[in-house]
Formats: sequence, C-alpha cells, structure tokens
Amino acid sequence: MRLRPGTIMGSLLLALVGFFVLYPLFMVFYGSFMGGAAPGEPASFSLLGYKKAYSDWETFKTLWTTIWLAAVRTLLSVAIGVFLAWVVTRTNTPGKRAIEILVWLQFFCPYLPMVMAWVLLGAPKVGLLNQILVWLLPIKEDFINIYSYWGIIWVSSAHWASVVFFLVTPAFQGMDAALEESSRMCGASERRTLFNITLPVLMPSILAAFVVVFVHLLESFEVELLLGYQKGIVVYTTKVWALLGYSPADYAVAMPLTTAFTVVLFGLIYLQHRMLAGKQYVTVTGRGFATRPTQLRRGRYVTLGLAIAYILFSTILPLGVLVMGTFMKVFGVFVQEPFTSRHWETMLADPRLLQSLKNTLLLGLGAASAGMILFFFISYLVVRTTFAGRKALDFISWLPWGIPGLMIGLCFLWAYVGGIGTVLNHYFGIRIYGTLWLMVLALVVRGMPLGVRAMNGALIQLGNELEECSRVMGGSWLYTIRRVVAPLIAPGFVAAWLLLFSIAVRNLSTVLLLYTPKSRTLSVLAFEYWSGMDYGTGMAAGLILIAIVIVTALIGLLVKTKFQIPSTV
Repeated sequence: MRLRPGTIMGSLLLALVGFFVLYPLFMVFYGSFMGGAAPGEPASFSLLGYKKAYSDWETFKTLWTTIWLAAVRTLLSVAIGVFLAWVVTRTNTPGKRAIEILVWLQFFCPYLPMVMAWVLLGAPKVGLLNQILVWLLPIKEDFINIYSYWGIIWVSSAHWASVVFFLVTPAFQGMDAALEESSRMCGASERRTLFNITLPVLMPSILAAFVVVFVHLLESFEVELLLGYQKGIVVYTTKVWALLGYSPADYAVAMPLTTAFTVVLFGLIYLQHRMLAGKQYVTVTGRGFATRPTQLRRGRYVTLGLAIAYILFSTILPLGVLVMGTFMKVFGVFVQEPFTSRHWETMLADPRLLQSLKNTLLLGLGAASAGMILFFFISYLVVRTTFAGRKALDFISWLPWGIPGLMIGLCFLWAYVGGIGTVLNHYFGIRIYGTLWLMVLALVVRGMPLGVRAMNGALIQLGNELEECSRVMGGSWLYTIRRVVAPLIAPGFVAAWLLLFSIAVRNLSTVLLLYTPKSRTLSVLAFEYWSGMDYGTGMAAGLILIAIVIVTALIGLLVKTKFQIPSTV
C-alpha cells in the first residue's frame, strides 16, 4: 500500500474530526457509569445512576411529553412552512419578495428575546393581547396563557416554520410547472392540483424537512425552560438542566438520562441519513423546464392575508413589543406613564455588557472562521476524492446533528474538565474549561453538520474537469484549490459563514454549561437578567443580540441575492 500525501492528510483529518466529535461523546457515556461523580473526580463503575433514573415514573412521563410536543410542533411547522414556500414560489400572490425577506427575518431572530416578547404579549393578566381582548370582548378571564402547552407550541412552530420554508423552497422552485399545467388542462381545480400533484411530487423533500425539524424540536430547550418549566411542563432537556444547572448538580441521574436520549436521537439521525443517502434530486433536465406561477385569481389575496397574518404574529408584533418592553417602568403595565429609560441605563452601565459583547463577537468569528475552514476540507475529501475513510468522515460529521445543544455542552464539560482537561491542567498548567476556546470548539462541533452539508452542495455543483485542467497545466493541488476551487465556491462559503456566525452569537443552550464570568456572552447575559426577574434589562440585552443577528442576516441576504445562492445555503 502506497501512503500518498492525500491519504496521510485525509487520515489525519479523520483522526482530528473523530477526536473532536467522538471523544466528548464517549466521556458522557463514561460519566453515566460513574455513579454520580462530577467531571474530574475519582469514581468507580456503577449502574446505580441508571437504576435511579429509570425507576422513576416521571422519567417516562417526561419522555412522552417531549415526543408528543415535538410531533405536534413539527406538524404545525411543516404545514406553515410548506404553505409559505408554495405561496412564494408557485403562485401569483402579490408581495412575494417581501414575504420571503420577512420570513428570513424570523429565521434569524434568536429564540431567547422572542420568547421574552411573547411573555409580554401573552402572559396572564399583564399580557398585551389579553388586555386588548378584555377591552374589546365581553370576557373577564384571560383568553391567552403563554405559559402553557399551546404557548410553547405556537412560539416554537412560528420559528421552525421559517426553517421548513428554506428547506423546501428549492424543491418548489425546481419543480417543472408542466406537471401542474397538465393537471389543470384535464379539468382539475387549483386545490386538487396542489394536493394531488404538487405536494405528492415534493413529498421526499417535505418528509426530509419533517425529520430535521422533529429531531431539533426533541432537543429544544429555551422555549420550554422559559414558558413551561415553572408551570410543571418538563421535557427531557429542561429536566437535565434542572439536574445540572443548580448546586449541587445531580450527575447520577442526569448522565444516564443524557446518554439514553442521545441514543434515541442518533437512531432518528440514522433514519434521516438513510432517507437521503443515494437520492438524486434532478429538477432540471434537457427536455425543457418551466416554473410558471399558478394563477390564483381572487385567491391570491387570501394567500397574501394568511402570509401577512403569520408574519405579523410571528415576527413584527413580538419585535415591536420587545422594543416597548425595554422602556416599561413595570413589566406588563401599559398605562399611567409606563415608560422609562432606566433599563437601558442599567444595562449600559453594567460592566459585564462590554465584555459580553466582545466575547459574543469573538465567539461568532472564531466558530464561523475555524469551522468553515475545517468543514471545507471535510467536504472536499468526501465529495472530490477517493479517500478510503471518506464515508466514515461523512458519518462522523453527521453525528452532532443528533446531540442537543445543552448535551453538547455537557459532553465538553466531561471531556475537558475531567479526561484530557485534567492532564492538560496537571502537566502543562493549561486550564481550558471556562475559556472562549472551549466554547468555540463546542460550537464548531455543533455547526459541523450544517457547514459540511453547505460545502457539499457548493462542491457538487463544480465539474471535475475544472480541477483536472489546472492539474494538467501543472498546477499543484494547493494552487488548484486556491486559484480554481476557492473563487468558485466563495459565495456559498461566505453565505454559510454568515449563517454559522449568526447561530454562534445567538446560541444559549450549548454554552450554558461551559461559560464562566470571564467568558459570558450576550445571550447568557440576557438569560441572567431574565432569571433574576429584571425583565426590562433582559429585553434590552436581547434586543442588542437581535440587532447583531439581523445585520448579519441582511449581509447574508445581499450575498445570496448578488450571487444567486440557493436558499438551502
């Protein structure tokens, strides 16, 4: 066997990625058998944690709540997202471009401040919508209670519908309109054509989006914590947080719960991987192609109204109330000179703000930059080479998709407080826990599935002959990458970088178990304000976070529009 330079480099990359992903995961499984010992503490093998965790009926009740909540929210998200994608791509609804941009806005809005806004809108007694309904209608009781199952379902579905929109929009755009025209020529109505032709043809893309959203809603954390936990609505992630987020931490129960839940999610990820593996998504062929929109006549105003209603209640109204909440003297009181600038003054005078802002930007820049460079090389080996380990590399890059953000933080806590962290601290005096470096590494692993898939899509679009011409003319592999491949994939690379940056700066669940006062981010600062019942100041911090993310989203939209990047990137 000849050890070529490419084989050596591929093997080193496989070992590096395997270590970053598999080692923290192994440490969590290892910790689940340590009988409740904290990371880095000496312990012996024990199954008492599993016995304690799964002899409690509340564990199975929590699992059932997690599953049915995720299923209901997924169904609603897919229904709304598919409808919006159909409206924007397949109909003559007015204002389609504005609808797409506003759905983009919802996609990029961070969870935490939007949940804060919905508390101000739908909280019992003080919620703005409840006060308006009591004034308009002859009702005395609260009509809306955001601290409920339905509150959790709506807030989550409003966000994930935008994710479904961008997952299925390319499929809608690529479907040949001749199929729908043939249906209408045979006398079928627009509604029958939609349900009998359009949706069945696009069902593979819709099912793939369903699995993606379902997996992520199983691991959802922020909405359930803020809207459900104090009211007795407990899901798997908030149960683990309750066991670890307060002192003393109960590792004996938390670790077995984490490992079992991760195994379930891995099963779903494997199912999704098998659904997509080997599929060909050919949408444009040599026999002709058309994407003419469906003429809805008067119905186009109905679709416009429904799209506006979604955008109003999912994005515009919460953002408006969020701004209002930063100036309220008393949370939920809208009368008798209710406004003040005290919350902004408190936050701007807080010495933690500048450090948190700096940490947030460094975290986003580090995770996006280091991550995209790593993801490009992973994707290149998987897509463009015959490296023997490329399938293993592709599979490992998929694994973080099935690990909830909170549990990724737990994985890295065990890996770098105990394990190698103990070795580094004892022999080299290097303490990595609590540093931005560890948080960057955790977010790189968290974003690996998305980044690698984005680069796969960009590289698949390039013909092999482009690189072959460069190599025939004497160009080295590095020269070919730098002068041929990199310029051609640059638009997709930049768009994916901006997306990963925005995800990193708004992330809360992954960093919640890893931060210290010196590495606190804006999302953590907003969470601390909110947990301390300083709601107005927490909203102000959340609004700054939204501003950062929206600016990033606008830059990404400009890049996407200028270079015609597909919506999935």
